[in-house]
Amino acid sequence: MSEDPIRKYSDALSELSKAELKVQSIASIIRVTAKAMNTNPYQMTVSNVDVGFPPEVAVARGIPHLNADNWPSAKQIAEALSSLHQKRHGVDNLWHSLSDEDKEIVSPPPSR
Repeated sequence: MSEDPIRKYSDALSELSKAELKVQSIASIIRVTAKAMNTNPYQMTVSNVDVGFPPEVAVARGIPHLNADNWPSAKQIAEALSSLHQKRHGVDNLWHSLSDEDKEIVSPPPSR
């Protein structure tokens, strides 16, 4: 017996949501860092890298700071975007495979 098509669609929507959150998380790290660098790069530090910052910046509190361990690589960005596209394709395919009756029960895929 095959799995319920509505359940499959619901599970695919959940996976799409997780993929969207991952992309948004990466975008947020980049956006916050870019804003801090554009606003006042003299008041920003980066941790978990082997470089030196002047003491007055290194020990300052409340200034923007990037944890290098959280900075995404180009490969991680590509993987997150690729996963997002794959999950979206899966949701679209499952939506189109639902019967008209099932489509009346569930919401259509979110807009892009």
